Amino acid sequence: MHIAYIHQYFATRSGTTGTRSYEFAKRWIDAGHRVTMVTSTAQLTGSDLGTAACSGTSRRFNVEGIDVIAFNIFYHQTMGYAKRIWSFVRFLFFASLITMRLKDIDVVYATSTPLTVAIPALFLKWFRGIPFVFEVRDQWPESVIELGVLRNIFLIKVLLWLEKYIYDNSSAVVAVSEGMAQDIQKIAGPAKPVHVIPNGADLDLFHPDIDVSSVRQKKGWNNKLVLLHAGAMGKINGLEFVINAADRVKHQENILFVLVGQGSRKEYLEKMVRDFNVINVEMLSSVPKQELPLLLSAADVIMVIIGNFPIIEKHASLNKFYDGLSAGKPVLLNYSGWQRKLIEREGAGWGCKLCDVDEFADKVIKLNHEKERLALMGQNARKIAEGQFNRDVLAQQALSVLLSIRKQ
Repeated sequence: MHIAYIHQYFATRSGTTGTRSYEFAKRWIDAGHRVTMVTSTAQLTGSDLGTAACSGTSRRFNVEGIDVIAFNIFYHQTMGYAKRIWSFVRFLFFASLITMRLKDIDVVYATSTPLTVAIPALFLKWFRGIPFVFEVRDQWPESVIELGVLRNIFLIKVLLWLEKYIYDNSSAVVAVSEGMAQDIQKIAGPAKPVHVIPNGADLDLFHPDIDVSSVRQKKGWNNKLVLLHAGAMGKINGLEFVINAADRVKHQENILFVLVGQGSRKEYLEKMVRDFNVINVEMLSSVPKQELPLLLSAADVIMVIIGNFPIIEKHASLNKFYDGLSAGKPVLLNYSGWQRKLIEREGAGWGCKLCDVDEFADKVIKLNHEKERLALMGQNARKIAEGQFNRDVLAQQALSVLLSIRKQ
């Protein structure tokens, strides 16, 4: 089976963002299928593109069997609203042109965001009768409306219509959390197949047996309780919450909060640290995913933080949650929902009311006073990763959805 995989922000482990598409595609190839990845260069690195053949607006290369076609389209969190829209429009235009020319395509797997990645898949269905699965990682336009990013009434109506139209024309929808699936089902209707396939644990990359004694000594983390958050630093991530929490517990000298990443809010966060004179927060630059295991293993607790947006809490399936579980570390959330229920039931960490700084700070202090519990909580976290979020199993589930629509 030849699968056209459309993902505007495809990344490998040499990048600094999520690698779900890379992990899935590799496993589908191992299962005997062919995958052509249609993407942009936005999240690709120099090592990815080192052997790429350039042809006008695109580059073509192969990574571990994945045939990648990447359009030269820049995208970054710091871009303004108009530039972001322009990048979406350019990608859907070029992706539509190239996918229409691909030969022997059996099925299409289009993964958002943005919502417009489904438009090339729609063209393939209309003109060539090729079915597609639409994977929703971030439900548009609902999430950007709640975040206040999208306010134009006309554009909101257009995107709501497009969302419903995509669901109606897809053969199946994949959601990354149960809460998201429920909201999609309300729009798509009860007859539409909506499958829940969460983000997964990279058990081969993150594991609890890494020797980090030299890292902790070099960074001055010895004798400290290190709580680490690794990921984007944008509005949706709400990392000012961590600085406020750090300020609440600054009287406990051995507690250190470490924020790893880049994003549109990083300068603002750095200014907050200076203005509040918060000395128990350390900010580090992003590292490639393949280097992240060392940092996670050197920490004592992995934080998963979101901004004060109930829709994000309901839909949460953040990569850093699974990375923390895989690394065998206790996980501390600043929100509730299914992830909180899971880790508290299994003794692998704690959550709290959405963005409740006092409750969060209390749990940080509790972790500091009960350090003997950390090892057991970490063991429980790894068990969850192995038992419920094995990437091999999840990739097979997604492949089964594709095989089922091909047979229709």
